[in-house]
Amino acid sequence: MEQNQNFDKMKRRNLWVIFFINLFHGLGAGMFNVVYQPYIYDLTSSILITGILITIGGIVQFLPMPFVGKLSDRYGRKKLMLTSIPFYVIGLISLIYSNPNALILLVIGIIFYFLGAVMNNINILIFASENTETSKGLMYGLIMFSFFAGTIGGSTFVLFGTAFDTRFFFILFIIILIVEWVINLVFISEKFRSIKNPKTVSLETIDPYESIWKKIFKTPKSKSVLIFFTLDLFIYSIGLSIYRGGLRGFYNISREEIALITLVFNISNMVFQIPFGHIADKIGKKKSLILSQFFGLSFFFINILAFFVWWGGFTAFLLPALVISHIPFAMSVCTFIPSEQIALTDLDETNKAQSYGIVGFIRGIGFIPTGYIGGFLVDNVHYIAPLIISFVGIFFETWYLYKYFHD
Repeated sequence: MEQNQNFDKMKRRNLWVIFFINLFHGLGAGMFNVVYQPYIYDLTSSILITGILITIGGIVQFLPMPFVGKLSDRYGRKKLMLTSIPFYVIGLISLIYSNPNALILLVIGIIFYFLGAVMNNINILIFASENTETSKGLMYGLIMFSFFAGTIGGSTFVLFGTAFDTRFFFILFIIILIVEWVINLVFISEKFRSIKNPKTVSLETIDPYESIWKKIFKTPKSKSVLIFFTLDLFIYSIGLSIYRGGLRGFYNISREEIALITLVFNISNMVFQIPFGHIADKIGKKKSLILSQFFGLSFFFINILAFFVWWGGFTAFLLPALVISHIPFAMSVCTFIPSEQIALTDLDETNKAQSYGIVGFIRGIGFIPTGYIGGFLVDNVHYIAPLIISFVGIFFETWYLYKYFHD
């Protein structure tokens, strides 16, 4: 009894530490996310090349996930989170020294940065799941609330940091990552074993000796999860993969205006994250995901409408419309993330991280062509072509979700 109480106390402390680590990380990520795509576009002067490079980052985020998950299940979440920081730092240093004559450093920077991201993200989410017994949707809402609270500070700093070169924000992020590493090393503890929830449908129910890959494809629940989330990433990424780079290249939106748009998005995320995490617990994953698609449609619709109004000569309408569109976009994210993480972290109690990683790997395959498709459509058709494709695709995605996805 005393040991269980100690474990419960340890788990509560772990969640508080993750909360504050996410807050620090969000501060750096908030700066990075604002300047990343415009930085690549300024170095390459090509939407198509920008889309390809962004796709490389996405591939690196997804394809190593099964291997990272397997390492996490074997060696623990803390070790992988600590190991992610040097990858982040090497990536950011490479980005700092990139220039139009040294694009290889840009590629190296993208690869290392997103290797760090995949190692960090999987393990924080799995670790948070293992330290929470009930109300997981609300817990994920709290964790993401801290992250987006941090991003508000980061994007605000970029908004008012007009005098600073983009590389300065990368340096600040490196300092933040070092602080994050120290906090993790000192305060995170894994001296407990997860207690399995008997209500969770595990992939183990098929055959404990069968490959986990086969289990995922054979189990109806996991198969529907796999197909839906892969489809979702593919459809949204066609429009989003080059979105900020496109704002820079097509509308000539400044870095500070992108920071303002991102700031509104991050504030909205922070405001809606906790209540929508609670809603996910109440109405279930399926209804929450359907609600997310409705908000996603609103985001793309406003962006498409903004173009036609701008094209008609009402140029002053553009920036307010882009800002407003990110409110339903944030609502889409806030209804999506808790349900997504509940579904992906409960696929298999024995190999949580590996099963999560396998789904991420398959999703990554679907993501591979999206940056090229988006960049090609912008260069050869029109800026809003990928936005229209994503808008139409969400209707098909919602149909699949309604028909085949189960709580």
